[in-house]
Amino acid sequence: MVMEARHIESTPLAAPQPWTRVDLDLYEIAWDGEVAGYVEVVGHVFVALAGTRYDRAVEVQQALTFPDAVGALRRFAVVAA
Repeated sequence: MVMEARHIESTPLAAPQPWTRVDLDLYEIAWDGEVAGYVEVVGHVFVALAGTRYDRAVEVQQALTFPDAVGALRRFAVVAA
């Protein structure tokens, strides 16, 4: 039996997740080291809160999925800039 080595093309690793779990129902969302806001889980709804501090963040959207809430913060950050 002869084994031959083969070069396998690999894809780069996925980008790091922009979120960090802060509490049971709370996630901090950050891009490039800058906090964009928070996503709070309230029942079956994900509430996107824009702002660098949780105690002063303002609600920008409610979503049915976590990625939609994170996307809302991304869109809000672009508009606010």
